[in-house]
Amino acid sequence: MKIILSIDGGGIRGIVPAAILNYLETRIRLIRKDDRIKIADLVDLVAGTSTGSIVGSLMLIPDGKKKKSLYSMKEIIDMYAQMGPEVFKKNRWHNIKTLWGLLGPKFPASNIENPLIQMVDHYKLKDLVQPCVFTGYDIDKRRVNIYTNRDKNEKYADYYVKDVVRGSTSIPAFFRPAYFQEGTDINTIIDGGVFANNPAMVAYIEASKTLFDNKGVRDINPHEMIVISLGTGMGEKTKYPYKKTKRWGAAQWFFPILNILLSGSSDIVDYQMSKLFAAYGRSDNYKRINPPLVYSTAPSTDGSIENITNLLKDANTYIEKNKELLNVLAREICDIKYLANYSDIEE
Repeated sequence: MKIILSIDGGGIRGIVPAAILNYLETRIRLIRKDDRIKIADLVDLVAGTSTGSIVGSLMLIPDGKKKKSLYSMKEIIDMYAQMGPEVFKKNRWHNIKTLWGLLGPKFPASNIENPLIQMVDHYKLKDLVQPCVFTGYDIDKRRVNIYTNRDKNEKYADYYVKDVVRGSTSIPAFFRPAYFQEGTDINTIIDGGVFANNPAMVAYIEASKTLFDNKGVRDINPHEMIVISLGTGMGEKTKYPYKKTKRWGAAQWFFPILNILLSGSSDIVDYQMSKLFAAYGRSDNYKRINPPLVYSTAPSTDGSIENITNLLKDANTYIEKNKELLNVLAREICDIKYLANYSDIEE
């Protein structure tokens, strides 16, 4: 049985799935009575889009020459809290130069590039401790790029993590596209959320290709894997009534349509995954966790300390209300990895 972890895109809201994973990691440590355990070492593949690629890549950074992950989820949450205000920091001169995002990207590229250099500078995809899948869209070649480190031809194994993640987080109109070259392959990449804001289905297909060497993709079914799909939180969706939108043109539709596309793509993948697993009678092998956002009502580009605090408050509220579900999931992970007999574990 393989465990697949998928993390949605969602800007600063990436701290929400990080908090969920922190709870699971803490629970597993309690079950095993071992504070060294990291959840990244217990999953078989990590997929991420946009902010999900940041969380995923940090989870998989190696601890020196060991084939174990370096960071705990608590450390990743702390890194997010420090990074958030810098990534979405407003620059007065940049605002003037771009007319507040009308004539150029809303944020300087250095806002996202500098933290990535500090966190994952010299690592390549092949250095990561588990198979990974990160998404990006090449606007020059007009094609989907699925960056993996375990495909048979190892096409992307030598790519730098900072370049791949920079591309996956290049939200159109907010950051300029990522531009990088590996060998003769030139990449001009924007946010993978334009086609897979929820990368769960991509993760399922890539896991079928790379984790089951003795079988073809068509032979893999949900009996053989668990997919944990983490959203970045559900805020109240903006409604666009007919009377308001009937006279809109391109300018008025730009940001609403971006919001609709990102939300719609996540919803349809959740629908497809739930139906796929149900068709094989294994609905319980697909776990979709997407906490409601009540305290945080700010946009996904609000990296203020206040918003980060509210996002963590929303995540912790969800955890408190769903401890039984999360505790069962932590046990299930332990059971699959033969870590414990938890019949005597105190609830």
